[in-house]
Amino acid sequence: MTTIIMLFILPIGVIVYFFDKKVQKENQKKFDKIDEMYYQNGYTIVSRTDRSLVVEKKHFNLGVLLMFFGALAYFGLPLYYLYYRFILKPKKTTIAF
Repeated sequence: MTTIIMLFILPIGVIVYFFDKKVQKENQKKFDKIDEMYYQNGYTIVSRTDRSLVVEKKHFNLGVLLMFFGALAYFGLPLYYLYYRFILKPKKTTIAF
């Protein structure tokens, strides 16, 4: 009886194995496209695993620029540049698959 069950399970296992490899290759292609999309949009890749991607990017904020410029007139633009360059932390985005 167990031999008959084994004869059915072996081919099913082989089929599932090759199907899984095919799906894994297709998913890796999609993951690479998403990775490339973030890179083209100026994001920096922090970490990448098989199941997740963490990217970061500093976002320009016009409101903060206007506040610096309005409060400090001529010194606002250089101070905003210093703020953006050294103080502003990048926003991290995690994409999980």
